[in-house]
Amino acid sequence: MELETLFLLGVYLLPLAMVSAMAAWADNRKPVLGLLLLLCSGGLIAWVWVQRPDGMFALREIPELTVALAAQVMALF
Repeated sequence: MELETLFLLGVYLLPLAMVSAMAAWADNRKPVLGLLLLLCSGGLIAWVWVQRPDGMFALREIPELTVALAAQVMALF
């Protein structure tokens, strides 16, 4: 996979991790899925940070990367 795709996957898993952890906390359960999502998201972002020669993507690049990814997906159909 391209680094842009991995970065976006990591960025978009972060809110899901927080929602899952908050739901588990509200139901008095252990936030296992939330922690797993957080670890996966952090791992993906760290992998992109290490592998990309220019360093980490800026937050202002997320909308542009998202549109480019959506265009790539739409081009498949």
